[in-house]
Amino acid sequence: MMMPSSPNTEPTSEVTKLPRKPVRTPKKTDISNILYKRNVFFIEDSVGFRSGSQKRAGFKLTMISWMSAFIDGLVLISISCFSLIVFSILMKTQISDMIKFTANEPNVTKMFFCAFIFSFWVYLVMMRVFMGASLGEWSCHLRLGQPTERMRASYIFRVIGRTTLILLTGVVALPLISLILKKDLVGNLSGLKVHSLL
Repeated sequence: MMMPSSPNTEPTSEVTKLPRKPVRTPKKTDISNILYKRNVFFIEDSVGFRSGSQKRAGFKLTMISWMSAFIDGLVLISISCFSLIVFSILMKTQISDMIKFTANEPNVTKMFFCAFIFSFWVYLVMMRVFMGASLGEWSCHLRLGQPTERMRASYIFRVIGRTTLILLTGVVALPLISLILKKDLVGNLSGLKVHSLL
């Protein structure tokens, strides 16, 4: 015998199941990779100084220093040529007339030479103090002093002393003696040695 359904009961309906989104599990990351990515901006940490003795030392380091100075000289010559062109445009004169004038006037030639040496000194000091290296040193992977030395206030005065010492001795004399002796003689005298990052 069938029981009558009570008025309070409602007909049951099937619950529709919605598809769930797959749960994404986080990727396992290696901590050493994170630390490497964080420190890759510090050139000294990633390339040198911690490895102990330098790979480029003695004669090889001296030759690389010469190459760095040659690149810096080319940079300064190019800046000087650009300045000469701008000056000739502003004065509305030809460059050949300016060269003839300077050739006939020895005082003007000396003045230009002194200005070139002074700008070379300012370029080297400013780039080493504020940027950490000149363009030549940066391209040859060289640095003056270790990172701990560059954090001290005396670093600026050592850079000034080293740069002035090289320029006062005629740019070639002390580096040539360093090449013969296979060691950084200017670094020993100024207290600021060249270090290779490679």
